[in-house]
Amino acid sequence: MGVRKNASTLTADEKARFVAALLQVKANGRYDQYVLQHRDLFQLGIHNNPIFLPWHREFLLQLELDLQSVDPTVSIPYWDWTVDRSVGPPIWSNDFMGGDGQGPDRRVTTGPFAFPAWVLNVTSPPFDPGPALRRELGGGGSLPTASQVNSVLGSSLTYSTFRPSSEQFAHNTVHVFIGGSAAAASSPNDPAFFLLHCNLDRLWAEWQRLHPTAAPYSGPAGPMLPVLPGSAGVIPGSLVNHTTLGYTYDTDPAAPSGIIDLTVGAPTMAASIGQPSEIDAYRFAVATAGSFIIETEGPTDVLMSLFGPNSETALVTEDDDSGQDRNARIVSNLSAGTYFVRIRHYETSGTGTYGISVRADAAQPAIPEIQVNGPPVQGDIQAANESDIYRFAATVTGLYTIETAGNTDTFVTLFGPNSETALIAQDDDSGPGVNSLINADLAAGIYFARVRHYSPAGTGAYSISVRR
Repeated sequence: MGVRKNASTLTADEKARFVAALLQVKANGRYDQYVLQHRDLFQLGIHNNPIFLPWHREFLLQLELDLQSVDPTVSIPYWDWTVDRSVGPPIWSNDFMGGDGQGPDRRVTTGPFAFPAWVLNVTSPPFDPGPALRRELGGGGSLPTASQVNSVLGSSLTYSTFRPSSEQFAHNTVHVFIGGSAAAASSPNDPAFFLLHCNLDRLWAEWQRLHPTAAPYSGPAGPMLPVLPGSAGVIPGSLVNHTTLGYTYDTDPAAPSGIIDLTVGAPTMAASIGQPSEIDAYRFAVATAGSFIIETEGPTDVLMSLFGPNSETALVTEDDDSGQDRNARIVSNLSAGTYFVRIRHYETSGTGTYGISVRADAAQPAIPEIQVNGPPVQGDIQAANESDIYRFAATVTGLYTIETAGNTDTFVTLFGPNSETALIAQDDDSGPGVNSLINADLAAGIYFARVRHYSPAGTGAYSISVRR
């Protein structure tokens, strides 16, 4: 999924992309579901409970996936409050989180989350009555210091001591420092919530590295409370190693070795996982769109993740070989570009040898052609993270409309002219029953439209058409 960075190191473009993705997820109604679930579960076990850390890790993970469905380059940044302790930039700047609350009701009046651009639909009076976001930076106390955080990390020898210490001294006090909306059960109304919890998640990973012989989690083994309304709870033990979830922090130890190049059609390359939690990285180039098979072989039980095109963080799909002596195998329609593969052992303590290869599918399908002003082409997203590719010819320069139809929640990306990788535009239909639609002035040439589901796990039928 990518690297979670210190918020103070983000470039202007990275901050703008993160904010824009938040605003889009807010606009389509998804963001408010996070606020609603956190508010409604506030007193039911997601705090002051062993599942506090894994539940919020899954909470962050699901929002990050929603943000990346808008912009695959986005990851949630963390706020290191032991260093950035000001009530101004870099955290509380007008191009990022916005400033402190103003006036007797402490309404936020600056930045992208000021009313009425950011309206609170799920509230929790009296601290968070809406409709405007509220803050009172520093009004409830000071931020944890580096020595306090280091004490929590170093002196907590078991999870049963680390969890309550971190929750009290590296979580509660930060919520109180922000004040206003962040001090209420509906605290995710303030996007700073996610920067706060991202840092806490990073500290959990840091504690695990400092205490490698301690159990990374000890508590209820059964499914947790769901992170979103109607979603099934996950097992806490599946969330203890953040690297197996597809993301890292910029403070994580450097990954061993570099990226290894694979050649499409070359013989199987022999490899091995020599250390527990090792992640092996590969890349390969696709010259023209088509169906490709990425496959492992051998007795080692591995999980394979595919990223791209031209991105090490945009997840395409992944596959677990489901046990020893079974290969991890991905068959996917890929557009032209560079792709990246990560291999890890299914068990965090596992090691062993394996082989990996990439080859073109012998039954290469032609890229479906869309006739401009012709009938819609029927499509079907049949598997999680499937990406369907289409092409059409613009014979004259002019305004073209590329549109999907149907109940499936799709995301369309347009490339060209005469290029499968040169991005022109993209659009999310913002919910079931609302079409993805791109209006673009195009020169004569061949264009490529890529359709995927808004949700990484989503499937369903749709149609796509092009009009001039």
